[in-house]
Amino acid sequence: QAKTAGLVDQLGYEDQLYGDLKSALKSGDLRKTNYNLYIRATPRGDGTRIALLAGEGDIVRGAVDDPFGQQQVIASQTFAKQIEQVRRDNSIKGVIVRVDSPGGDAVASDEILHELKLLSKAKPVVISMSDLAASGGYFISMTGDPVVAYPNTITGSIGVLYGKPNLHGLYDKLGIQKELLTRGKLADIDSDYTNLSEAGHEKLHEGIVATYKSFVTKVSTARKKPYDQIDSLAQGRVWMGAAAKNNGLVDEL
Repeated sequence: QAKTAGLVDQLGYEDQLYGDLKSALKSGDLRKTNYNLYIRATPRGDGTRIALLAGEGDIVRGAVDDPFGQQQVIASQTFAKQIEQVRRDNSIKGVIVRVDSPGGDAVASDEILHELKLLSKAKPVVISMSDLAASGGYFISMTGDPVVAYPNTITGSIGVLYGKPNLHGLYDKLGIQKELLTRGKLADIDSDYTNLSEAGHEKLHEGIVATYKSFVTKVSTARKKPYDQIDSLAQGRVWMGAAAKNNGLVDEL
């Protein structure tokens, strides 16, 4: 909608942006690095390897700078760079993507899935589900590659959830008053100081439905099943691994 309205120029992913930049500069491959990659740049022996990419925790946008690995999140920018590193490593001949996530941000999940699909085109990939691979955790598993789960893996939950708090009462108790200055009838749609108007409710519902349909479509494509069949299994329903296999949502137990 923003593109149609002229508020943005183009829709795409980060790798497409760098591809356009490389073409414009006529400079060959762009070389990017950061200290995380630099400190891992130690000499390695020759030979073929299988990579294990582990995504654990809630899916969030952006990058996480956590050298000690204390934050159990899948940050889209950080994880995407790890995926790209594996994709470009010629000594790695295949990849196991281990998913242990209850889901999270829809945009972050889409960015990760996009990068995993690029990986899938470059090398053989198998998706390995841990105890939990639901909602966004299931979303990022939809590369079209074989999916393996435990019989008791909690998976599926193909759906979209949105919550909007109204903290007006709490602010009143604390003696805090907010003044909202807006231009446009839906400018305060995310405010934690007001209820949703009917128009705001309809607008949010429109976005949620669009995101849900995109989710179901991606699953339908990856699982090679009709949209309506996936939709009947979706709508936020959670499945155990054994039931998910019977319903065609995973391939092996």
